[in-house]
Amino acid sequence: MNIKRLIKIGKVLCVTGIAFALPLTVSAATQVGGVTVTKVSIYSGSTMQGAMVWISPALPDGTESCSYTPANILWIDFSSTTQPDGKSLYATVMSAFLAGHQVTFAVSGCGDAGQHPLVYRVDVLP
Repeated sequence: MNIKRLIKIGKVLCVTGIAFALPLTVSAATQVGGVTVTKVSIYSGSTMQGAMVWISPALPDGTESCSYTPANILWIDFSSTTQPDGKSLYATVMSAFLAGHQVTFAVSGCGDAGQHPLVYRVDVLP
């Protein structure tokens, strides 16, 4: 087989007209739309640094398979280096909170030792 004949298209490899699907690992992701931030707490600890964001209404228990119930708290991880980093996400949440705007969050996985859904995107609503 000539390696130059391999063409990568997304997650499918085409070899002279034959397609092979590659197994994917897909992590869960949940959109939390139009919620009100009711409280924000910031933590600077030796094991984890971040912010807890209380929201209303709460998410369904077990969202992202996180252990804490009720699911009314989200976690912003300050140790994240992915852009936007946790501090940028926190600043956006604080701006919305202080201005009284509702927020949409995107969460994936669990932070704060597996207890709360982990925020990776914040949208401030008008």
